[in-house]
Amino acid sequence: MANRKKCLVDTSVLIALFRRNEDAKIALNSLSANDAYICDITFLEILAGCFTAEKREYALNFLDVYGLLKNNEKISEKSMQLMKRYCVQRSGQPVLRLADCLIASFAMHYKMELLTFNKKDFDFMQDIRIHPLSK
Repeated sequence: MANRKKCLVDTSVLIALFRRNEDAKIALNSLSANDAYICDITFLEILAGCFTAEKREYALNFLDVYGLLKNNEKISEKSMQLMKRYCVQRSGQPVLRLADCLIASFAMHYKMELLTFNKKDFDFMQDIRIHPLSK
C-alpha cells in the first residue's frame, strides 16, 4: 500500500464546499477520510460564520467527518515565531493574518500538506507544504 499523506484542510476550502464549489468537492474527494484534518481554528472560523441554528447544525455534522487537531504549547510557540517573522505590513495590510498564522503552525507542527484555496496567504512561508490541488 502506498504511503498516504495526511492533509490539513484550510477554512477556505470548507467555505467553498459549503457554497457547492466543484473544485472544493474534487479536492476533498481526492483525500481519504482518514487523511483529512482540520484544526480547532478552522472549526471555530466555520462556526463563527453560522448565523442560524440550522446552519450551525449542518456545519457541526459536516465538520465531524474530519479529524480535529487541537492547539498545544508547541503550536503556540510556532505561531509566535511566524507572526514575529511575517507580521510586517505591505500596502497597509498585514502579510500574515492571525487565523492563517495559526493554521500554518498546525500544518508545520504536524508536517502536513495544507489544502487551501488561498495559496497567497501561505506560500511566502519557507516551511509550509501546500497541497498540489490548492489554488
